[in-house]
Amino acid sequence: MTAPGLPGWSAVAGVTAALGALACLLAPLLLRDRGRSAGLRAVIVGALGAAGIVLVTGVAPDIDPRLAWLVETPRNLAFLALIGVLLSAEGRHASLTLLRPMLFALTFAELAQLPLMMLTEWFRHPEAAALIMSMAALFRMIFAVGMLVLIHNLFAGTEPEQRSRLGPVTTALVLGWGVELNLYALTYLSGAMPQAMLALRGLAWCAVAVLLYRDGRAQPERRFAPSRSVTFQSLSLLVIAFYLLGIFALDTALGAFDIDMGVASQFFAIVLTMLIALLLASRGLRAMLREAISRNLFRHRFDYRAEWLRFARMMGEQGRGVPPVGIRAVQALAEIVDSPAGLLLSPDEDGHLALAARWQWPDAEIPANALPADALRAMEEAEDVLALDTLRGGDAAPIAHFVPAWLMGDARAWLLVPLLLDGRMAGAVVLARPAFARKLDWEDHDLLRIVGQQLAVHLSEQAAQRALLEAGRFEEFNRRMAFVMHDIKNLASQLNLTVSNAERHMENPAFRADMLTTLRNATGRMEALLARLSHYGAKGEGRIEPMCPHDLALQIFGALPHRGRVRIAPSGRVPVLADREGLEQVLRHLVQNAIDASPPQAEVAITIHQGRSEAAIEIADSGCGMSAQFIRSELFAPFVSTKPDGFGIGAFEAREMVRAMKGRLDVASREGEGTRFTIRLPLAEPAAEPAAEPAADPAANPGQPDRKVA
Repeated sequence: MTAPGLPGWSAVAGVTAALGALACLLAPLLLRDRGRSAGLRAVIVGALGAAGIVLVTGVAPDIDPRLAWLVETPRNLAFLALIGVLLSAEGRHASLTLLRPMLFALTFAELAQLPLMMLTEWFRHPEAAALIMSMAALFRMIFAVGMLVLIHNLFAGTEPEQRSRLGPVTTALVLGWGVELNLYALTYLSGAMPQAMLALRGLAWCAVAVLLYRDGRAQPERRFAPSRSVTFQSLSLLVIAFYLLGIFALDTALGAFDIDMGVASQFFAIVLTMLIALLLASRGLRAMLREAISRNLFRHRFDYRAEWLRFARMMGEQGRGVPPVGIRAVQALAEIVDSPAGLLLSPDEDGHLALAARWQWPDAEIPANALPADALRAMEEAEDVLALDTLRGGDAAPIAHFVPAWLMGDARAWLLVPLLLDGRMAGAVVLARPAFARKLDWEDHDLLRIVGQQLAVHLSEQAAQRALLEAGRFEEFNRRMAFVMHDIKNLASQLNLTVSNAERHMENPAFRADMLTTLRNATGRMEALLARLSHYGAKGEGRIEPMCPHDLALQIFGALPHRGRVRIAPSGRVPVLADREGLEQVLRHLVQNAIDASPPQAEVAITIHQGRSEAAIEIADSGCGMSAQFIRSELFAPFVSTKPDGFGIGAFEAREMVRAMKGRLDVASREGEGTRFTIRLPLAEPAAEPAAEPAADPAANPGQPDRKVA
């Protein structure tokens, strides 16, 4: 597929291809980790590496031209993936969706090269082979044109202020694929790759690598300090590369000395490859290699920044499917020393440490009292990680006498990490033995101890949150019980007053009717209290509906024993939105407090006013009044009362009930003159059904045994 050309052009093409391949292979190494994401960095490295291989195979004299032609397929697909990644990195997901058919079409055009090359094996006639290669070159021209279109879309669709940042990248891609388009076009026309274009191709891809390198160099300088993961991966790749070079060198040496090992050499190569693969797949061997590399190539054993970010990310995970915090705590410690499993021990009600969580250790048998009190005191004094293998040896430390037998007898148990908080044991983590159990040094002890302290803080905060939530539930229950007891006390006072009046007015038919009404209301209120108590924890206190507060006030205070003490000012129908039972409870409490604060025989006035958007229900008395300081700091404070037998929650409960009805409770008072409470509730639209007749004045017809109130 390569044109013979002049010997000089062949030499120039070889030199430029070597320069281009060297630049393409060095650029990703020099540009490692310069703010790029891991995915984008991997695609760039793969694309440039494939480009370097293409340059070498394109000028190699002993390689089948069809193989060299197929080698370009991985490079082309890698650069196509690079365009897709760049579009996604720029937030151009919508454009990527529209361009997806084009991406699939270009991928198909490139993958079609393999069946075309296979056809050349079946049709060996020169004219048929030339026709097939022309079709292959045509597909490559289509691919190059598509790449240039995608590059233009990438640059043109970017914001103007961001184009300068993409300038070097797009320039490099346009240069590389512009040369490729011309090379494929000349190949299609002439039937072979011109040597002059191959020489230009090497220079072009060398410039591409330089431009990509300069794009990376434009970012802030960083000191070369390879991370552990990059080092391990690089060493693995170096091992594989040296192995392949050794195989090629051996094959060249055998060919030079005319030694033919035949099947035996191939068998030994396959066996050696399998042994290397098995060794690299061994977890213990990988851990041993990692230990050797960390000890000899790095100043510190751990990458503390990476370890801290991993720990923070693991402990901060939230959402559905995330393991409980106890399991994550064990895993966070285990991954530091490559431990495959672990147990979390947390304090129980008696102060001993008991099993709280397992991570990949289901068969461990732990007693109820996993760590007794003497072991906890010994670990608090030691303040260090316990290596159980050392404690099992002959020169065991004195603390070994305090470690429980189940832990010493379990051969899989390797480390006991204390979780210390302010010098006391907030828990402990038992780690299982890893595949390569190395001896811990000072860095291991320090990191495990510091992470253990942070885990103690996390677990203590979680325990405090659980305790606070439980205390809040008990407080809510106690508050509701106090409200119920307060209402029961008011009911008892009302029934006691009814019984005392019955001794004097039992013969009065009107009193008997009022007494029955009072008992009926008291029974209804007690049933409502029981219903409220049974709905503990439910949101909402009642049903908000239109009602008339004037009719409700007549129903509550229009009969004995309030007759003569409560005066209800006449008013029209003022419909409000309220909870009937809740408003009745508020009115009863405020009126009873006003009666208690007023002189004997003094009246308490209830007046209802209608405004634009709300109604005001005023309860005024001429009692002793309250100071501004008392109203501001003590009146609505729960469980603060001036009465010897009071609960101190009546005013607080009344205000909360009014707020639940989307209303407001105001108070105005002056010492020695009296107090006025104002309940403000939103107005309701008048009901569509005909209004009920207003309730009759109880004093107008004392012989009426039963009265209905709208």
